[in-house]
Formats: sequence, structure tokens, C-alpha cells
Amino acid sequence: MVALAGMTLAANAQQALGPGTGLVSPEINPDHSVTFRYVNPKAKTVQVTGDFLPTRPVEVDLGDRKMVYDAPGVADLKEGRDGVWTYTSAPLKGELYSYSFLVDGKKAMDPSNIYQNRDVATWTNIFTLSAEPGDLGWYYQVNDVRHGTLSHVWYDSPTLSSYRRLTIYLPPGYEDSIDRYPVLYLLHGSGGDEDAWSDLGRTAQIMDNLIAEGYAKPMIVVMPNGVWFNQAAPGAAVNMFQPTMANSRSQSTKEIEDSFTDVMNFVEKHYHVAKGSGNTAVAGLSMGGRQSGMLSLRHPRKFGYVGLFSGVPAVEGNEDALAELFAAKPKLYWIACGKADGVMANSRKLKDYCDAMGYPAELYESAGGHIWRNWRLYLTIFAQRIFQESAVHVTPTVLPDDAE
Repeated sequence: MVALAGMTLAANAQQALGPGTGLVSPEINPDHSVTFRYVNPKAKTVQVTGDFLPTRPVEVDLGDRKMVYDAPGVADLKEGRDGVWTYTSAPLKGELYSYSFLVDGKKAMDPSNIYQNRDVATWTNIFTLSAEPGDLGWYYQVNDVRHGTLSHVWYDSPTLSSYRRLTIYLPPGYEDSIDRYPVLYLLHGSGGDEDAWSDLGRTAQIMDNLIAEGYAKPMIVVMPNGVWFNQAAPGAAVNMFQPTMANSRSQSTKEIEDSFTDVMNFVEKHYHVAKGSGNTAVAGLSMGGRQSGMLSLRHPRKFGYVGLFSGVPAVEGNEDALAELFAAKPKLYWIACGKADGVMANSRKLKDYCDAMGYPAELYESAGGHIWRNWRLYLTIFAQRIFQESAVHVTPTVLPDDAE
């Protein structure tokens, strides 16, 4: 019986040698439209939903109130021969897009597409499309340029009494160089982890391509896990937790601000780091934007560059800390937010306060809301603004279409 069980396990563990679906999906056409295919002769309806389609308003009942938000659009596939369902989109702009199928109303992944990513606990298929050189899709895809190294590293956090995991990007040529490099500390949002910026944010691809063009200075990018009671992403942590937006928060007063010196001490000890505020930047999205702002207020002379993407610290109660921060003369204090983002009101409030006090803060307003499409864009721009002797060229094709 033991031998039989072992044979069964071995058989189940064999490499998948099947032919797959035999379909090409998604297929990017010469006019930059995209064709999706799904085979299921028994299905009654097949639809595709994704951020390449016009959004649709969806009402959510929150109990005490109702909220309307823009959900990804939905399009019908048409059934053809042999149960193959097909849909072709309109021509698309260069971008990274996500999608999934709805088969008889139930979500299904595209079995013909191996490219997927996870946002908190939701998996979707993805594809990148570049319609012209230098568009956003070009920055997010892997191009024939020199590549940096992306790795997951464990470090000891005495403040939290635990070993924790971070993702780190080392620029091309780092391993063969004795040079010291500036560091960007890049923080994720609520529900995220140390995989978020590398997977959803395309950090390695953006940095490789910007550095290859000469638009960004070679730098180290450190992406820690910003949730104090989660040591690592699912599958790497000792507890098999299910990530949710709620488990980024707790009743504890601990925040990443309390343990961030552990991260910096580890990085500065183990990597060729150029120290000083002129060589140190911090940025983050949503929760990570607020955390980045608070880190800059706690350590006003440590970060010469601060990026607040769709998340900012409160003005109230931080007036003295803001005064001390700007007295240290940061080289860049950059706020970025989408016009449809609920955080925009607080972003403008912080900018207005800085203007009233004569603090040199910038506010970059893009189209769209609280979405990864904006945060990838903000990183692409911010990375070109930091550690430079003078202003560099931000290519016009990187800037968003503000027509909405």
C-alpha cells in the first residue's frame, strides 16, 4: 500500500505534458486590437471583462450608504466552430492590461495565457501591448536591454522580533561594480506585500528600460513588506494566511515607521549604498504613500526625495513636522493622484497647505482613479526625477491622456 501510494504521488507530480488548448489568446493584431479566444462547446455565454474595455458604474451597498465605482467593462464573445468563442477589441494604446473570462456568469482564467498576476487575493490574466516606441507598454514589457537582478531577501527585524522578507532590485552591472548606488525605498498599498511592486508595478521592467535609455540613474530599489504582522507574501510566510485589504491593519499602534530603520540598516550593511539624503528616496502607493510621508516627517534629513502616490499624511497634527522637513530642503516632494481618486481631496489639501506655507511641493494629476495603471505611471515618472544632477527628459509618450 505504501509503495502504491508513492507511485500515485509520483504520477501526480509529473510534468504536465499535454498540448494545452491549442488556441492563441490573447492575440495582438497589427492594428493593435486584441483577439481573445476561449473553447467551451457546452457554455451558453462567454464574456471577457478587463481594464481594456470602457468602465461601467457599479453600485455597492455599504449598509449605511451606497457607493458607485467604475468597474471594468464586459464584452460578449461569439461562438464559432468547435465551441470556440471569440472577441476582438478596438485598437488599444500601449499599456499593461488585465482581464478574465465570465463563463455562464462565473469567472474563469484564460487557459491559453500563462501570464497572470495577483492583486491582494484576486488573480487575473495580463498582457502588455506597445503601440509605438516609448509608450507605456514599452516601459512595462521586457525589451532587448541590459537587465538588473530581482531577488527576494530575508532580513532580521529586531524591532518586530522576526525575520521578514523584502524584494530588491539591483541595476544592470551591479554585481561587477564597486560603485555605490542611490536607493529608492518603494512601499506597497493596503492588502499588498513585498511582491506587489515587482509583479503588479513592473518595477524591474520599468527600471531596466529607463536606465537603458539614460532617463533614470542606476539605483537600488528596495520593496519591503509594509504590514508589521505579516512577515512575507502568501506562500513565503510561515502562516498560510489569505490576504485581504483588512489584514493590512490591526488595533496595534505599530507601523512600518517604527521598524523601518531595521530595513535601512540591513540594506546599507549588505549592499553598495551611497548614503546621505541626496542618495535616498522613499515613495509608495495608497497606504504606502501615507507611510512614505510619515517616514519623511519622522526622519526629515534622511530622504532627499519623497513620492506620495494616491496616499498622503494628514496636515492636521503634522504642521511642525512638515516645517522641519522642508527646513531640511528636500530635493523633491512629489504628490501624484488620479482625478477620479477618492484620495485626491486630501492630496490637494496637502498641496494647498504647502503652497500657503511656501513649501516647494509638486502635485501631479493624472486621469483615472485608485488603480495600478496610475501607480506604474507614477513610478515611471518619479524614477526619472530622482538622483539626477539636473532635470531629465520625461518622454511625452509616458504622460497620461487627460481627456477624461
